[in-house]
Amino acid sequence: MINHKTWDVFLLGTLAEDEYVEQETGRRKGIFINSQNVIQFLIKVISQEPDNFPNERLFTGYATDLEPYGFVDDLTKMDYQREENFVNFISDFVLVFSPAKKMTTSQNEVYHAKDLQLKRKVDSHLDNDTLVPLPVFSQQKHGYDYEEFIQRLLSKRYVGKVDKLSIEQNDTPQYILWKDDNGSYKVVGDFDNHSYAHGGFCFTYADQLRLTSLTDDWIDESYEVNDSIIFININMFDSLEDLLNLDNAEILEPITIASEEVAAAVADPPVQKVSDLTMNTLNTSILPVDHQPIVITDETEDEEHKFIEQFILVTRDNGLQYEEKDLINFHTAMKTSNLVILQGMSGTGKSRLVSSYAKALQIHNDEQLTIIPVRPAWSDDADLIGYVDSMHMVYRPGDSGLVDTLINASKERNKLFIIGFDEMNLARVEHYFSQFLSVLEMEQGRRVLKLYNESLENRLYNSAQYPSSIPIGENIMFVGTVNIDESTYHFSDKVLDRSNVISLNVLPYDQLREIKEERKRNDSYDKISIQAFSGFKNNSQVLQLTSEETDLLWELHTEFQKITVNMGIGPRVVRQIDMYLKNLPHSLYLNRRQAFDLQLVQRILTKVRGPEEFLKNLIGTYNIETDELSESLLSDILLKYNNVSDFEKTFKILKHKAKELKVNGYTF
Repeated sequence: MINHKTWDVFLLGTLAEDEYVEQETGRRKGIFINSQNVIQFLIKVISQEPDNFPNERLFTGYATDLEPYGFVDDLTKMDYQREENFVNFISDFVLVFSPAKKMTTSQNEVYHAKDLQLKRKVDSHLDNDTLVPLPVFSQQKHGYDYEEFIQRLLSKRYVGKVDKLSIEQNDTPQYILWKDDNGSYKVVGDFDNHSYAHGGFCFTYADQLRLTSLTDDWIDESYEVNDSIIFININMFDSLEDLLNLDNAEILEPITIASEEVAAAVADPPVQKVSDLTMNTLNTSILPVDHQPIVITDETEDEEHKFIEQFILVTRDNGLQYEEKDLINFHTAMKTSNLVILQGMSGTGKSRLVSSYAKALQIHNDEQLTIIPVRPAWSDDADLIGYVDSMHMVYRPGDSGLVDTLINASKERNKLFIIGFDEMNLARVEHYFSQFLSVLEMEQGRRVLKLYNESLENRLYNSAQYPSSIPIGENIMFVGTVNIDESTYHFSDKVLDRSNVISLNVLPYDQLREIKEERKRNDSYDKISIQAFSGFKNNSQVLQLTSEETDLLWELHTEFQKITVNMGIGPRVVRQIDMYLKNLPHSLYLNRRQAFDLQLVQRILTKVRGPEEFLKNLIGTYNIETDELSESLLSDILLKYNNVSDFEKTFKILKHKAKELKVNGYTF
């Protein structure tokens, strides 16, 4: 049996000299022709290794891996000539690789180099150099700009992942780099510790941070790999401390709120992060009680990050391969929406995603997680919630178990409950779910589901068990799964107005091979209390959409109204979009621009449907050769607001609807 281990890091190395090979292994040289007639060689590591790495400095490489870089092995030559040819080729390069270990049954350990890359040696390269890896952050890689990068560092928030860099606790980078769009670099430091979660690195520092720009000469003498890591020699690394202490280095100050912003906070309190405030500048004790700003602490944010990481792990354990942005989108919708609908073709794991979310919340029993298979024959809410049997004077609850779950949830407000409707559109939702649609429109505290007329309560034998009405609390979340095919019904606007309709992306099938068996880690998951989950929510009723965002929504609404007065974006939808956006967790996977794009798709475009004669000018004409829309009013409007979003998903849906108009004469 052969066991493999691969470290998810990059190392740098060079062809090992014969003298070094003999010293380390007893072999005479570090290059030879193996039994498969392939040039095999040994690589000497010249970069710092992870703290948990074995004491190994030699790795095996194969010349065939370097053919993409121009190496040609002439098999007609003598062996010594082939070896010389290889040495002449490789001597100009530094090798980048991922280390791996193969252990045979005889306990002989063989280390080899995977994913080989070549970097031409810099002019100042010395054979005895030791190179230090520094992480590189950029807007292109991480999705946020320089100002947000600095804010995240100062407030000790997650700044993102860096491919192939050690995340071990003892490998905290003392300095990190920011790469501007123009290719210039800044260095920030120094850092003394870090944590790592789904949001990537979170760096901590003792007193203050300093920042300065790096010259092109400095970069030219370094090795950059995949726009993620720069390796510098140890002498250059030691000089960074002096560089950051020069007079022209910038001292990064904690972020404070100016006095005029304090006045604005009293008049119209915004949602603020504690990390974004200096409490000496904004002392909440001086504000009236009813004007206290809503405060989301770093501790709360960290708790939510931990939960999201836990949710991602659970989905992986359950054999699901969804993009992280889809999972964060789903989580944000679950904590802010009246109803979440997961849409897609059959077999993509929609129901398992609901179960995975419950599992991440440590909801394991049928009492708190109720999955209701919808039946095609359901025609009104009596099929779902039940009815009064006037002959026997009892209330007959529906056999779905929904009523019993709602009653339990009303009694146990300290527990979270999830109610899922499987294949929700096998029957008409607006018929069997009609009363819920009205109830969910109401404000929290006023949501009451009526089972029957309260005048009957004293006459029913089981009224103590089934009262005339049940309050629907904040501890209940509703979610449905739907398939779109010829056997299902389409949703009415009444349903869509109250729902976030999420289409899940199916990842490439080659990733199915990476799914591991479930690791049975249930006991290791942290239990999320109702108080903690409620702490994830920002329930502020103050509209926090930007003026550009509201202008865009109004312009879209105006164009919809020109088509028909029954189409548009109501105030309810605007408030729900606002609620979603201000509850979006800070994440590298899904930023506000992308989230606004998703909300247009999930809350607005779901209702854009009808015949070609109504919608052609609005949606436009799709050109299959250029993959572009033409004569599209919606496209023209979106392009005016490119500061709000790139609208990648929105344009994709518009193109799809344009195709439907062309082929069918209508769009769903």
